[in-house]
Amino acid sequence: MTVEKIPDYKKDKKRVDGRKMDELRPLSIKVGVLPNAQGSAYLEWGQNKVYAAVFGPREALPKHTQDPYKAVVKAVYRMATFSVPERKQPRPNRRDMEISKVLGEALEQVIFTEQFPNTEISVIMEVVDSNAGSRVACLTAAACALADAGIPMKDLVCATGVGKAFGELVVDLNKDEEDAPDAVDIPFGKK
Repeated sequence: MTVEKIPDYKKDKKRVDGRKMDELRPLSIKVGVLPNAQGSAYLEWGQNKVYAAVFGPREALPKHTQDPYKAVVKAVYRMATFSVPERKQPRPNRRDMEISKVLGEALEQVIFTEQFPNTEISVIMEVVDSNAGSRVACLTAAACALADAGIPMKDLVCATGVGKAFGELVVDLNKDEEDAPDAVDIPFGKK
């Protein structure tokens, strides 16, 4: 039996991965990475690796989903089966559908949807490697993909998680911190 040492955050004020409590993991974003999408982005945030693709605005189908006053934003959040240590089921689960809904609502707040009546803007986000914080990584990548597509927006959205792990308040929790016995976290998005 191996015993893992729980870090003494209070003593050294550094996290297991060496970051300060208010420090983000390394982040890089590239746009225009998927040639068949109107806009796309690839984001690496720590171990997280995310693709986002934008299609539209295009006619909303079926027609009963159209809104004569604005575009409908449809967001799809997915995690690849190999993105986590234990194989994830390929079909969307309840968590995927809930995150898709929340991300779509967040993006709809910044897109000038009124400029595109009766249309749909689809934003597809795929997590290919995950280490906590995939929701916020997807939201950030999606905003960059929308900008790459030339979709008019009020502002870019960026997001991060904030929470508590091992008795300390931290930003951008990694998987070890997210799984801490006292862990709680909440994602925040800001335009």
